[in-house]
Amino acid sequence: MERDRGYLAGVRASAATSLTVTVVGAGMSVLLARLLGPAGRGAYAVVTSYALAAAAVGECGLTAAICFFVARDPRRAPDVVRTGGALLLALGAVVGVSGFFAASLVLPHDHAAATAFRVVFAAQPIIFVSACWVFALQATRLAMWNLTRAVQPLLHLAGIGVLAATVGLTLGATVACLLVSITVQAALAALLWRLDVPDRGRIRRREAHRLLRYGAGVFLSTLPYLLSTKLDILLLALLVEPAKVGYYAVAVSMSLVSQPICVAFGNVAMPRLARQGGAADADRTPTSSRRTAMIAVGASLACGIVVIGAMSALAPLVVPLVLGARYAPSVHLLWLLAPGAALLGCNRVTDDVLRGLDRALTVARCEGVGSVLTVVGLAVLVPVLGIEGAAIASSVAYTASFLLLFRAVLRAVDVSARTVPARAYGLLVARAAGMRRPMPLGGGR
Repeated sequence: MERDRGYLAGVRASAATSLTVTVVGAGMSVLLARLLGPAGRGAYAVVTSYALAAAAVGECGLTAAICFFVARDPRRAPDVVRTGGALLLALGAVVGVSGFFAASLVLPHDHAAATAFRVVFAAQPIIFVSACWVFALQATRLAMWNLTRAVQPLLHLAGIGVLAATVGLTLGATVACLLVSITVQAALAALLWRLDVPDRGRIRRREAHRLLRYGAGVFLSTLPYLLSTKLDILLLALLVEPAKVGYYAVAVSMSLVSQPICVAFGNVAMPRLARQGGAADADRTPTSSRRTAMIAVGASLACGIVVIGAMSALAPLVVPLVLGARYAPSVHLLWLLAPGAALLGCNRVTDDVLRGLDRALTVARCEGVGSVLTVVGLAVLVPVLGIEGAAIASSVAYTASFLLLFRAVLRAVDVSARTVPARAYGLLVARAAGMRRPMPLGGGR
């Protein structure tokens, strides 16, 4: 029970940080929309969307690999981080150069936006290398990892506020604030890592091989996930009128409301499982890994169902009040997305659980099936049902991915599906008994 408390305490801290980052991001989005206007806000969205997508794909799964191997074998952590940093620097340079020259193709008629695009991509090496230290902290010091995650958006928002109140805000100034906040985050992550692990380490060929092998599995699972979650919007933009895409986008945003809470279970479980799997002492048994995996999956599933259920019930009241009556069609779209949305956060957690158990390729296979179902479902249903068809296709694909991922987790921890209800009941009873147990008054450890 003590280990469960430690795990759940980490989940609470990570969920609180994710919620803070989400709220700051929402506030910043509203502020930028007001200060930059539709054209400036749109240009900034294009620049940052391409930069984030390029970073997510271009890092080739190395950040997850660094987190995994630092947690798996702390004695080799300095070499892992030094080698991973060198690999990420090289990948960041490639992505940065590619984006620099692609700016005129992406934004051919907007010189200011194209310049901002080039500046952001020129900074990609900094973004990539900072991720090395940030994800190493995820494996060793969860509180420091949460701190580095929160610093960047808070600094960015503060910088925008200062500029808006003094000299005024432009697209270039907004991008400059973004890069300054990322640089500060990188410096802070590097300092915290060096304080925790003074050894600089060395670049090792063996570590590079291990990082690239593990990262390849993560990379192969990231692409299908991005395809499953983004393809519906991209396809609808080509097939239906913009207003309907707007209704669908609002419904998708509401369906993701549970994500900051759910993914925290996976963020904490992934390095914990890697550490339990790599520990040599007798105290770290396979039972601890099984328990962590089952708590992570079960709790994230419960959170997803409760939060999406509440959102679905409140949507008819919230949508007209916040967005206006014209967005009423988004409500029934949310209801169609809800079954899959309730499982999507759990899918991300099971991805992390399987990666923590060194089964990244299993994730790729399961997510790949979901991507295929997404493509087929959109191709069949959108021409017939329009945006409703896209919602149904997405919900079916998320559900299929959940079933495959959940089955893979049960196999990985050697648990029979028939025993899951009894195990879940036992965990709930043990948790309830632990909450009722009186706390010691002092003295003992």
